[in-house]
Amino acid sequence: MKQRALVVLLIAACGVSADIEEQGPPSAAPSGLLAGLARADITPPVGIPHMNWGSATHIAAEGVDPVGMKATALVLSDGKQKFVMVDIDALSTAGYEPAIAQAAQRTGIPAAHIRLGASHTHAGANISAVRGPLGADLTEPRKMMERYRAEVIDKLAGAIVEANSKLRPVHLYAGRGTGSINVNRRFRAQGGFQPAVGRNAEGFVDRDLLVIRIDDADGKPYAVVVNYQCHGTVLAYENRKVSPDWIGMTRRTVEQAFPGALCLYFQGAAGNQGPMEGFTGDLRVAHRLGATLGHQAAAVTLGVETVRREPSFEGYVESTALQARQPWRVQGPRDSTLRFVSRVIEVPRRTYSAQEIASMEARVVDAKAKLEAAGPSDAWQRHMAGARLRRLSNLLEVYKRPPDPSPVKVEVQLLRIGSVAILSMPGEPFGEIGAALRKASPFDFTLFCAYSSGAGGGYMPTRAEFAYGGYEIEQTEYGEAAAETLISEASKLFAEVR
Repeated sequence: MKQRALVVLLIAACGVSADIEEQGPPSAAPSGLLAGLARADITPPVGIPHMNWGSATHIAAEGVDPVGMKATALVLSDGKQKFVMVDIDALSTAGYEPAIAQAAQRTGIPAAHIRLGASHTHAGANISAVRGPLGADLTEPRKMMERYRAEVIDKLAGAIVEANSKLRPVHLYAGRGTGSINVNRRFRAQGGFQPAVGRNAEGFVDRDLLVIRIDDADGKPYAVVVNYQCHGTVLAYENRKVSPDWIGMTRRTVEQAFPGALCLYFQGAAGNQGPMEGFTGDLRVAHRLGATLGHQAAAVTLGVETVRREPSFEGYVESTALQARQPWRVQGPRDSTLRFVSRVIEVPRRTYSAQEIASMEARVVDAKAKLEAAGPSDAWQRHMAGARLRRLSNLLEVYKRPPDPSPVKVEVQLLRIGSVAILSMPGEPFGEIGAALRKASPFDFTLFCAYSSGAGGGYMPTRAEFAYGGYEIEQTEYGEAAAETLISEASKLFAEVR
């Protein structure tokens, strides 16, 4: 027995000297999953239209955030089918959809398998007749914006083509953590104050932070996908620089933690989720919050095992204390089954009562009176009074349109990658919607990505929020039961990709 024990110890000791490096992706069989990445710089020139805020007094950007504006394409394939996700620094995907058709024609990937996702920065290139200074001549800014949009469309299509040409074997898995940079942004009416977009520390906040880690066959990080829910509104009307807001620094921080990898950010259900600090012109605040979330995402990513590993008891090692040798051994690759479903869900449309219309009419009358009362010597007060009148007049026009009994159509897509799911939809759903769908998912990890290309759009509040009023409620085209309908119908998609 003593001789047998000695043999075990000798074998274990030999194992120690011969097995210095731990096992990982290089020790696993191929997962069968392929991925390709490409990035385009879409930073616009100084002077591009910068009309993201009704309170802005300028039309053109006067500088550029050194982080720059990016578009990153990720192609996933199992050798039989391909799916594309593109992360774009933009307010929304509106106007960039032609890139999908271009890329589909050039790669053969079905257009239905290509999804664009906007970071929802409010500091990017944008032109809008209902934002910025009143009465401005937008003829030349529109031409500049059209040229920029056409250039970005070409770059998006090119990035997809390039990513498709770089497919390589990979291993993929996900992780979950907690972010800390967001807060409920629906400031309640209280003490004589109106409801507004601001901070509501008592309101629902969703701080779930999801990441997908993709390693190449050698175990080197190739891509990190970050999914969180927070408006890109740190930089507001005082800011005069084109910027990806905090999202750009989140990507940069993750990429610094994993040299050679690219980070994609997909915005979550941020309809009522805003930054902990916001509405400033100080670029340092955006960078600080972005770096904070970036470090939090990097920490989660470090803990993700892209292959299946388990500790294995392999005897003892004699030392000052008897040590059990339990190295982590690769059991095999993760499940990388790719399945996809897309569905157009019909939800109730908003209608306006006679009382709501009368109330809005009264608010317009009051806004006109306040504009007339604003003194000519205070340009800022006149600017705010004019912005208020424009906002309420636009809303009244919407409220007084003939009722439309048809439902609103919302396109929802679900991509399964083994035990990881990515559920996406257009528009700005409230945080409770994303949280409910993640809870309903049977998969280990579910990313909920809003601000995506497809039918639908705009704010989608929960039923309970209609009673509080405010910006998102005034703007929405969805009825009170829309969120419940969407959650119920979208939840059924999980069974279709099992």
